[in-house]
Amino acid sequence: MPDFQRPKGIAYIHWGNSWQLRSFQDFGHWIDDLIYIHDLPRVNLDAYRCVVLPDAMDAAATAPHAAQLNAYRKNGGFQVVFLQGHADWLDVPGLNWTPGTCRDWLWWTKGERLEIHLAEPFHPVTEAVPLKAMSWHWGGSYTLPEGARPILSLDDGGGHLFLDLRDGKGRLMLATLDPHSHNGQRFMPATTAFLQGFYPWLNRELGIDRAPRNRVTYLQCSRVPGEWYPDWIDRGLAQAGFRPSFRPLYDLDAAMLEDTDILYLPFSHDEYFLESRQGILMDYLARGGSMILCAEPCRAWLPFLSPFRAVPSRPFSNIKVRVRDDRFGIWAGLGEDFDGWKGIFGQYARGWSDPPAGAHWLTDVGAEHDPKPADWLWRYPDKGHRGGFVFMHNGDNLTRYPDHGPGKEGMIPAVAGALQRLMEGRVLA
Repeated sequence: MPDFQRPKGIAYIHWGNSWQLRSFQDFGHWIDDLIYIHDLPRVNLDAYRCVVLPDAMDAAATAPHAAQLNAYRKNGGFQVVFLQGHADWLDVPGLNWTPGTCRDWLWWTKGERLEIHLAEPFHPVTEAVPLKAMSWHWGGSYTLPEGARPILSLDDGGGHLFLDLRDGKGRLMLATLDPHSHNGQRFMPATTAFLQGFYPWLNRELGIDRAPRNRVTYLQCSRVPGEWYPDWIDRGLAQAGFRPSFRPLYDLDAAMLEDTDILYLPFSHDEYFLESRQGILMDYLARGGSMILCAEPCRAWLPFLSPFRAVPSRPFSNIKVRVRDDRFGIWAGLGEDFDGWKGIFGQYARGWSDPPAGAHWLTDVGAEHDPKPADWLWRYPDKGHRGGFVFMHNGDNLTRYPDHGPGKEGMIPAVAGALQRLMEGRVLA
């Protein structure tokens, strides 16, 4: 039963481990607050419906806070605890730990299965996280305390790897799995699949309904009719599940950005004015907003932008844009000649700007032996670990690409769809 008496949603406690932090970045859409474990004495955990302690936690860091963490659960809180080793800080009678793991770490290379199974009757979480997404290895097993329900168990009856316990007024979900560690390491795909199923399920279980990141604001910059209100993009975005709005550039303020998940900037715009709004734009990125920028910058009106440079226009093949990396599924379905406009190559992009460190280089322009990034995607590395994404297109307004074929005018919905999937943790950067 959702606990609506608690004003806050989900807290995620970390001890500064990079794998924990990277997993929070991936799934922050589903989590309310990031809490450093050494700050716990200053935090009222009772305000939260759920407190998650991810794996990769140092046991010595948790021990001083055992009384607070146990009191939270015994006062009716919902606690989720992933692999902590012995986890003797948990005050649960009858809970005993036995270290151990799979018999063969290479099971997955041999067409074999792990010696584990879902306990019956199946726990509801298994509808979102199937056995395949729980299968890599584990860090030990627990006995089943009174009142606990097993979720994942060893075939030999030697213990349980994931269980759900009603503890007085509270609840504990406890696993010896370590999905945050390996997802954060970008090491084992099953661990990412686990978290992609688990966090949305946890929100449903808690009665938390988070709005999809589907509000796209098109900044109207130039009064050329096809640039001011390209209504076919309005329809295309709506058909793709987005909520588009069109707002004049000079109305750009903090209130507009509060109502925006993805900000779209056409290619002809006022860099002086945008520079005057740098502060609110960086704040917007820091709290998770994303941008699609069509630009050939002359000024660094955002601190991570660099000047546009053109590639040599001869030979003609230099200005044919080539997809280099489509890991986010943007160009699939747009056709090989997506960059041709009225049969002209070079209109889509004729050059590049240097991407910031950590960006994904997505398309090439220029000579085959010296390609440059016409399109790149970057996540703003905000210290709060909620930074949004920037899709940088060094060229024409994307509203008219492709101008032919089954993917006609599908470029903006494709880019917006990729950004939405990234912001919601459905794909990872």
